[in-house]
Amino acid sequence: MITEGSLQDFGLPDLLQILAIGNASGTLTLRSEGRQGHFFFKDGQLLGARLGDRWGKQAACDLFLWQTGVFDVTPGLPESIPDQETLSLEAIARDGLKQLERYRQLLKQLPEFFSPRTWVYPMQMFQEQKPLLVEQLGSGMTFADLARALPQGELFTLEDVLRLYSEDQIGLSCAPEEQLRQLFDRTANALFAQFASISGVKMVESLESQLNEEARRAHLGLRWRQGHVHDNLPDTWTKPQLLAAYQPLMACMQEYIGKVYGNAFIDRVIEPLLEEMPAPQRALWSELKSLPTAT
Repeated sequence: MITEGSLQDFGLPDLLQILAIGNASGTLTLRSEGRQGHFFFKDGQLLGARLGDRWGKQAACDLFLWQTGVFDVTPGLPESIPDQETLSLEAIARDGLKQLERYRQLLKQLPEFFSPRTWVYPMQMFQEQKPLLVEQLGSGMTFADLARALPQGELFTLEDVLRLYSEDQIGLSCAPEEQLRQLFDRTANALFAQFASISGVKMVESLESQLNEEARRAHLGLRWRQGHVHDNLPDTWTKPQLLAAYQPLMACMQEYIGKVYGNAFIDRVIEPLLEEMPAPQRALWSELKSLPTAT
């Protein structure tokens, strides 16, 4: 029975089906970009789902919107679960995947940097008929915070965010920490993918093994699986903390690839990526690719 893993490796519908077929009892916990949700099973039956203060089918469907993150299965259930009728896995999967498709369509209309960690802030002073979303914002919150605070769920919160953003009633910004996370994710995955496309299996496995060993030695929540980096570093980490974690891993990857194909190969992969990025994110590359000064 699966006890932990990555949402990139196991799709949520398959994971729920595995737990049902295996007559699992316990709590499936999902963690993704500062958010946490739960599914509760007893003898393979889904008793309930929880996301923040929301329970039931809507909470379960919202969890289908999470495409990255980690999960674990632990024994034990909460003392009480509201509306303990058995939920239909088929109905949840059908509706959850339908909402996911709509969610992806909405994301295409928002800035590329948008993520659950993106800051949302009011752009206007409202005297009357202030939208509920704007009223909740105050001086600003991340999208993840906002979705937790509102009762309508993540999909409908995203619809409101897109509408109000299009009307210039709210603004969106990407904090330096989130810019750095996205930069590391894009550059690390692109380098690994290009290296793997022209290298033998043993070389690819060797690079992945070295990166994972480096992360384990440093006790970092970063792992490579099938060439993709899975970042589970704490959401509260500052930019200096993230740089200290990312720099040695980026240096390890560049050193390994550079020895095989030369530094020019690395430049050919990275430079087109940087051209597509916003200026603040491009500026972070000079910090990310440099190792800290030895003390």
